[in-house]
Amino acid sequence: MGKNRHFSRRHFLQMLALSPLVPLLAAGCSNRPAVVLGTYPHPGHEAFYLAEQFGLLAPGITLRKTESASFLVSAMLEGQLDAATLALDEVLLCLEQGLPLTVIQVLSQSCGSDYLLCRPELQHPREMKGKVVALEQRPVTEMLLDQTLEKYNIGRDEIQLAYLPHLQQLMVWESRQIDLVITNPPVSNYIRRAGAKALYPQSCDLPPLYQVLVVRSDLLTDQQTLFSLLQTSLAGQSQLRLFYHDSISRIAQWRNLSLHECDDYFRPVDIPDVQLNLKLMSPAAALAQSCRLLLNYLSGQPATEKLFHSEALYQLSQEQRL
Repeated sequence: MGKNRHFSRRHFLQMLALSPLVPLLAAGCSNRPAVVLGTYPHPGHEAFYLAEQFGLLAPGITLRKTESASFLVSAMLEGQLDAATLALDEVLLCLEQGLPLTVIQVLSQSCGSDYLLCRPELQHPREMKGKVVALEQRPVTEMLLDQTLEKYNIGRDEIQLAYLPHLQQLMVWESRQIDLVITNPPVSNYIRRAGAKALYPQSCDLPPLYQVLVVRSDLLTDQQTLFSLLQTSLAGQSQLRLFYHDSISRIAQWRNLSLHECDDYFRPVDIPDVQLNLKLMSPAAALAQSCRLLLNYLSGQPATEKLFHSEALYQLSQEQRL
């Protein structure tokens, strides 16, 4: 969480302000079907795991956990989920395939959370020529690859690409079928344990990357569901900030990370508060600019004019005085 690890008195009051919402939601959710929220390991998503761990899931919210973003996107496309925590480019991929989703909260913004890892004998990025580079087939990793190749004047035809899901990258690395990999924590931690090194430090040349909370667009009229999802997210984030060291100890255990690795897991990530969320989701703000960049890596051009819905978060902030 970078510079936002420690809680101010205002953050503590925010946490207290959330608690009156729970009985209100409980009363209204008794006859409602459960809302299924999908999530996968990422620093910006850990708030939901903490919320479940400490009984802070709002009534009516069922958490479906998976180890891979690709599994989550598939489940979303198959209609198995009502909401999900996804990277912004993953949301655009769903839109491209005809699934209308709407962003209701920015969970995290990060700069330099993706690594270019390589075999220890490689000394300089120019040595990528002729080597096999693994990455996920998604807009963000394609953008990171292009940035690297352009920076060192290397053509795509001068490397070999291996498109691999996140979970397969470690196995293929250990079998020595790849020479470099673009990846992020926690998988980058596991690959480094297997002998990889960062070919160059994490880069902040690109705009920030975003993780977001999305719902199926048909749920936007269900204010109670939106409030339940937001209340759960904010409560989990407060747990992380208020009890940071306890939280990362738990997260380190379920992510198979050391405490040092877990601290690094969060280092490049900032979790925006409510006011920054509202700014980020405004029409001309950073989130919209990031969308425009990522759209260059999609074959289709999904409409994004109504992608962001900040009204529920704003209303919740007013009612709870966040």
